[in-house]
Amino acid sequence: MYQRLSSNLEEAANRAEATALLIRCGYKVYHPEADTEGEDLVLRNPKGELIPVQLKARVYVSKPRYGDKGLWLLMPSGPFQPDAKRRWYLVPHDELFGHVEGRHGNSAPTWAGEWSYPSMPRHIVEFLSPFEVLPTQLSA
Repeated sequence: MYQRLSSNLEEAANRAEATALLIRCGYKVYHPEADTEGEDLVLRNPKGELIPVQLKARVYVSKPRYGDKGLWLLMPSGPFQPDAKRRWYLVPHDELFGHVEGRHGNSAPTWAGEWSYPSMPRHIVEFLSPFEVLPTQLSA
């Protein structure tokens, strides 16, 4: 029977799952010694470019924390389920932030330059679709 993990163990499991997928997709994955400036991982993509990455367990954008730093977000489509395959998305934070701000920035009373979704609504799934990390990208 699957047991829920503590937040620290969940983050470690997510990092391991995402790292394995990224390696299979041709990325080189580096783990900084310290989590500073929001960098949980640094990737070298198949084109040789370095990408600073913030690993998230769900969709979360924050202009104060991650905006204007060139960070990318890496996040799964949902929580881990033992018998379900998750999709992973690698997206520039500021692009996703712009999309979310367009949906909530002027209308949500709790908007303060950050937003989180406990699950992915349709508009987020559609927005993130081109950013899905897929092993088939290697053949392109």
